[in-house]
Amino acid sequence: MIATRAQDSTKVHTTENTVQVGSFGFDDPQADAENNPDHDPADETIPWKLKWIALLCFVSFPIGQTWTQSSLGPLKNTLRNELGISNTQFGVISSADAIVNSVWPIIGGVLLDWFGPNIIVLLCTGIIFIGSILAASATNIGIWRVLTGGHILMGFGIAVLDTAQQKFFYHWFGISGLAFAFGFENAINKTVSLVAGMTAIPIRNSTGWYGWSFWIPAVFCGMSTLFAIAYILFEKYIVPERFRLKSGRQTSISSNDLAQKRKVVSFGTILRLPWAFWMLPMTQLLQSGAAGGFSVSAADIIRMKGYTEAVAGYLSTAQDILPIVLSPVLGIAIDRYGHRFHWVALAPVFWIMACSLIGFTSVHPLAALVFSSLAGVINSMPLQICIPLLVMDQNKLGTAFGLWRAFNNSGSTIMDIAFGVLQDGTEGQGYNRVLLLAIGIKAWAFCLGVSYILVDYFRLGKGMTMTRKQRQKREAIIEDAANDPLTRRTIVPKVTYAGLGLLTSIVITAWVVFIKYLL
Repeated sequence: MIATRAQDSTKVHTTENTVQVGSFGFDDPQADAENNPDHDPADETIPWKLKWIALLCFVSFPIGQTWTQSSLGPLKNTLRNELGISNTQFGVISSADAIVNSVWPIIGGVLLDWFGPNIIVLLCTGIIFIGSILAASATNIGIWRVLTGGHILMGFGIAVLDTAQQKFFYHWFGISGLAFAFGFENAINKTVSLVAGMTAIPIRNSTGWYGWSFWIPAVFCGMSTLFAIAYILFEKYIVPERFRLKSGRQTSISSNDLAQKRKVVSFGTILRLPWAFWMLPMTQLLQSGAAGGFSVSAADIIRMKGYTEAVAGYLSTAQDILPIVLSPVLGIAIDRYGHRFHWVALAPVFWIMACSLIGFTSVHPLAALVFSSLAGVINSMPLQICIPLLVMDQNKLGTAFGLWRAFNNSGSTIMDIAFGVLQDGTEGQGYNRVLLLAIGIKAWAFCLGVSYILVDYFRLGKGMTMTRKQRQKREAIIEDAANDPLTRRTIVPKVTYAGLGLLTSIVITAWVVFIKYLL
């Protein structure tokens, strides 16, 4: 039942390798606690006082960049007029932070696993702060490519910072509280997005200049860097050592295995991810782009229906209201009742309803935004919660989430620019073609969700459907963990190389499209 470290560190050279669930080759209870996903930090009685302090730090890291990104949608028409750009060029701006993260999350994820999240978070928040200053200064000089450059620089920190958050959540809250932590973070994120979207136009009107909508979040980005420093000090001087998250480097140094002591950061972890993980990024690569395209364009779509920019900005931010309340509730529900892939299949239905209502009916935009809001609640959280369960190794999570981000960001870049091209080519610069494409992509997403449920039932032992208690009860009676579908994690080289090939193709496509419309 135990897979040794030597097995984990060797290169993939057979048709299938199996990673068994258990202690993952760590006889040291502390190491086992950090690497076995069935180990719950709650079992080590981490005081909730420490958990809440840590959680408040985690959710504060991305506040500034969330504000900046959320201001783009309501200011789309303003940016077109002030900077003299087209819809396609606006797509370049909105996708700028994603394009660099078509490759960087993989590198950052591997470094994150090896060096640990603390120093990486400090570097990421610092880079985001510098990028936000550059982006804000672009509004002073009126050059849209400088604004793009600022977002590119911010992008180097955003995706890796997000991956670091996932590692923190998993370490501090374990499987039993993982969905709640995700939900709470999502609620804070949506609150910031709501405030930023609602105030973007009023700030422009009251100050007489739209640039303050970029300088204000730059200040928050600076505060995020201070929160990163505060967390590092909090963990070093207040958190007991047994509750701290060890990096892969620290684990190797403390190992009795000479080979582990000599181990250096390696990208070989990419080849040791199970096929069940690869299933998600390989099939979801365009989905986040379709969802993000609707969210960014909502204000402009409403404006084209005859509403003022201020009203359109207020209405478009309504899609962030329900997630504020429902995200923690959904997290608790998933923790208690399971059925993760069922939620994945439900989200596209709400997206299709939202696109159909706002684009092809005369009903009030709020009706469509209610459906997009519900879709936003359940769009990505269940998938992100599934990844730790599919990977089953804390020391591989950074790499796994890095690959996940690389796929998503490449797809988002392509979709953002594609939406802009479609809109520019539509009579009156309408959104009919954009929405039809989004509906088609989300219809495919529904089919994918159903297929995930079938895979879970027939290949994964219903692990994504079960609650934590059901998993524990089932694992207690497993006699052969290496061959039981619930506990085995099989590495299939053909799937791994197919995934890397697909990633290479979509990264190249994203960069070609981005550079074409940037120049």
